[in-house]
Amino acid sequence: MRVLEVALPLPLPPMSYLPPLGAEGEEALGRRVAVPWRGEVRLGVVVGEGGRPSHALRHAIAYLDQGPYLRPEEILFLEEAARYLFAPLGQVLADLLPPFPEVRHRVRLYPGADPGLLPKGLEALTSWQDAKGFDPKLLDPLREAGLLEEEVAFKEGKRVLRPLKEAHPDPELNRVLQTLHSLGQAESLAALARVAGVGVGRVKRLLAEGYVGYGPPLPPSREGKDVAPLFLPERPGRVNGGRLGERVRLLKGLLAEGDHLVLFPEVSLLEKFLEYFPEAKPYHGGLPLWEREAFFRRPGGVVFATYPGLLLPFTPASLVVVEEGSESYKLPSGTRAFIPPLAELRARLLGVPLTYLSLVPAVEVLERPGLTFPVPKPRLLLLDLRREKGFPLTGRAWALLRQVEEKGRQALVLAARKGYSALLLCADCGYKPTCPNCALPLRYHKGGKGRLLCHQCGHEEAPPALCPVCGSTLLEPKGPGLEWLQEVLRQKLSLPVYRYAKDARDDLTPLLQGAPGVVVGTTALLRGPVLPELALVLLPYAEGFLLEADFRAAERYHRLLWALTELRPGRRPLLALQTYHPDHPAHEALLEGSVEAFPWAEKALREALDYPPKVRMVKLEVAHRKEERALAEAYALLEALKGVAREGEVLGPAPAPVPRVKGLYVFHLLLKGSTERLAELLSRLDRRRFKLDPDPHRFVGLLED
Repeated sequence: MRVLEVALPLPLPPMSYLPPLGAEGEEALGRRVAVPWRGEVRLGVVVGEGGRPSHALRHAIAYLDQGPYLRPEEILFLEEAARYLFAPLGQVLADLLPPFPEVRHRVRLYPGADPGLLPKGLEALTSWQDAKGFDPKLLDPLREAGLLEEEVAFKEGKRVLRPLKEAHPDPELNRVLQTLHSLGQAESLAALARVAGVGVGRVKRLLAEGYVGYGPPLPPSREGKDVAPLFLPERPGRVNGGRLGERVRLLKGLLAEGDHLVLFPEVSLLEKFLEYFPEAKPYHGGLPLWEREAFFRRPGGVVFATYPGLLLPFTPASLVVVEEGSESYKLPSGTRAFIPPLAELRARLLGVPLTYLSLVPAVEVLERPGLTFPVPKPRLLLLDLRREKGFPLTGRAWALLRQVEEKGRQALVLAARKGYSALLLCADCGYKPTCPNCALPLRYHKGGKGRLLCHQCGHEEAPPALCPVCGSTLLEPKGPGLEWLQEVLRQKLSLPVYRYAKDARDDLTPLLQGAPGVVVGTTALLRGPVLPELALVLLPYAEGFLLEADFRAAERYHRLLWALTELRPGRRPLLALQTYHPDHPAHEALLEGSVEAFPWAEKALREALDYPPKVRMVKLEVAHRKEERALAEAYALLEALKGVAREGEVLGPAPAPVPRVKGLYVFHLLLKGSTERLAELLSRLDRRRFKLDPDPHRFVGLLED
């Protein structure tokens, strides 16, 4: 008898099962299957066959698909991705697979079995019963003894009424049918009858005669903006620069013929591009489950997807990754994968070309042969905080805002943090209130009576009236946040001032209609609507986005600045930066008008340090509520690598940039090398003793400020 290797969407390797009883000879590879697991029933995917049958193995319960759900190509990709990410295959499956639809699970005692064998409380199992009504721990012994008959199947997805024929000979029924044609679909018989102004009986007659029927809902139709494709003589490995409209035209040319998969870092950018591609089919986590399930079963055409699109079971003519350097491609949990390397793996395994399309190239893809289109030189003003006067806005910053006011235009003011200020500071002794759970100062929020809040663990307390150390009354806010900027702008400008952050967004309708005003917000503004009269983008404290504790911080900042220049496509608003580092290379790159100069300089620096992309780097994170235990665990990992790791392959252990978060002391080790070498080093370690980040992009690991 064959043995099935079943991957469950859990952080586990595939597990072995015997085929379902009665289905021993059926093809199994790639099908979804229900299996017993720890006293419960779980759904997984058959990813292989092999091994020896054993009396210790249990039978799978039932297949849930008539044919393969995943092809051998997808299974191979999952296996190779698991090797690349140093993760169990089940975890990769959990990250990329859409959620399973709800199942119908019925159970009963096998016909002919003695009802006296049923334990107390399970007497009803002499006939079919919904399994949800019983304790799984009571059912599993019956299952293991071979006394339980089970039926597991997916529940039917959402169905709507749709027209099946063009016309009906009866004029009155034809009018109802044409009403449905104009609607495209109806939620129910009653809904169509209501719109058509007839009784439900007439609609039932159409259904009985086969003129209308039930089917899955149709995706909403879209109208696209007309753009002419821009064709290139040959498909490049990367395309950078140009205006947004030019990149849209380039993408139009790349997708002109055949099926293609285009990956986006986030839904907002996907929808922005979708406006120009009405023929494209979206696939992302924001869609209804039934729509994702239906599309996964029959993918094809031009597909605009976020990262789960990598597992769609079809072979496109090409794969395009948009804005490959975006941090939104980084999965915050699970395998913690960074998606672009997996896209490259997927394209290589399928044997299809891959193109990166972005305004600014990521350092990792610079070596790929490509094209860089000219970029309109940004309008950039650097306000040197070492010389300019005024706080939190300098005199020249106020002058720019008053020009916006006088001309009836619009401005964006970008805050590096939420709340009123980064901290409270005693002017006499330097005391600052700190979170008891995290090695961070408490953020000051001024609303109401004021409060001090930790943006990481949620700890909250009232601000002290006096300094608890020296008794001084001079507790002053430092580091302006969104609320502070909003307050001073409302005091000094007659323009309306709006707030735009992830947690609170004012209605910007007046601005979208062309009214003047100022929006104060976080980087959520990058995903917000386009302001038609935007004339000024102001960063009161540029270092708030630059001074972060990892080697990719400057590259992120450089990408942010270029993204700000495209907040108003077709027009270049003035970008004004208040900064202590006006001569920073990222600023010089904007003044030069080059999207490539800074990434190449950054790449040379990293190569000198043996940092990515010259080698791979993984992060090992150890945390414990006792600092000495966390440090001992970190050194135990280092000790396990002695005699195995070569010079320069291990960095640390060292405290994390924020050494205590949510009551845990955190230490890091960094390993450097090729994928094969890292796998060899990790094989010497007990994976239960640390968390692994296979592609670290931030080293603080904190929540969004």
